Amino acid sequence: MPHQRGSSRHGGFTLVELVMVVTIIGMITAIAVPRITNASNNAASSALEATMVNVRNAIDCYYAEHDRFPGQDPATGAPDDDQFVNQLTMYSDDQGHTKATRGYPYIFGPYLRAPFPMNPATKSRSVFVMKDASGALPSDDRYGWVAILSDGDFDVSDFGLDVVPIDDGGVGRVGSGMGRVTLLESP
Repeated sequence: MPHQRGSSRHGGFTLVELVMVVTIIGMITAIAVPRITNASNNAASSALEATMVNVRNAIDCYYAEHDRFPGQDPATGAPDDDQFVNQLTMYSDDQGHTKATRGYPYIFGPYLRAPFPMNPATKSRSVFVMKDASGALPSDDRYGWVAILSDGDFDVSDFGLDVVPIDDGGVGRVGSGMGRVTLLESP
């Protein structure tokens, strides 16, 4: 018996079936991706918020022992980005000079474990120290953090973040508790 070509159906999909499958996959993706992205942003925001509270508490401890906020060059009193990190992550004397090991007169601190915490939005550990809040912020995203010497405030750089006010319980600092941080989606 000869085989008839048109009488049996092969296992392929029709164009209509393929379009329906692609449409269903597209709808599932449209529902799932924003939820996954939102959950990721919420986790990063919570981690950033907790980091900010920890660093602010460390600043308060440093102030209590040194009667000045971290981030000043001990010799000149000028803002110093590296000194801010060192004064919080290393041992210090009463003037703010730092050393990696404990021993007299380096008996204060460390207030945070090294390395200094990373800002999840900019992936930077760098701190930009300003004398007061009237100065201009850096125009790039090299810095993950901003510290203000006049009032001891510590906050995030504005890059990729939306800040909604909250109170983190900062002790006696002007502008403390500047915000709940929400990571924004990249454009």
